[in-house]
Amino acid sequence: MKDKEMNPYLPIEAKIEKVVAETPNIKTFVLKPKEEIAFTTGQFVELTVPGVGEAPFTPSSSPYQKEKIEVTIMDVGRVTNKLHQMKEGEIVGIRGPYGKGYPLDKMYGKEVLILGGGVGMAPLRSFLLTLLGKTDKFSRIVLCYGAKTPQDIVYKDQFVEWMKNKNLEVYRSVDKADNKWKETE
Repeated sequence: MKDKEMNPYLPIEAKIEKVVAETPNIKTFVLKPKEEIAFTTGQFVELTVPGVGEAPFTPSSSPYQKEKIEVTIMDVGRVTNKLHQMKEGEIVGIRGPYGKGYPLDKMYGKEVLILGGGVGMAPLRSFLLTLLGKTDKFSRIVLCYGAKTPQDIVYKDQFVEWMKNKNLEVYRSVDKADNKWKETE
């Protein structure tokens, strides 16, 4: 079905292709919808778990990644608890996108500061990945992120890569560090 014909109020099937344990209670789900869901960074989708319910989530993937959508979810309620029990190959429903998204064109030529903490990095990851795809459009991109402990940092491997990116300044902080904690790792 073409994007303009798709009804955003009817869920379509999406296969869980991959589940990544980010922290003890946060997982990223890589979903492959039966039909492309074109979203802009800052929009959200509704995920349906058959027989359990539905909940809103902002994609944590880049909108340029057309065939798949990633959502990063903390286990905090009935729907999210069931999602955390689901395995690769299982099916969920997805509908949307909803909302207007971020006005990127109004940010061109300016400095962009991204502040986030904990699972709140999920929607900001989509935004950051979008910015990193257009670094020539911004004069400076800065990411400041905090978590309770080093174990609570989401996207650990990506942070290592982001800290190596010459087009991005990254600052991380934790409330309770252990002897092994290094902000630069």
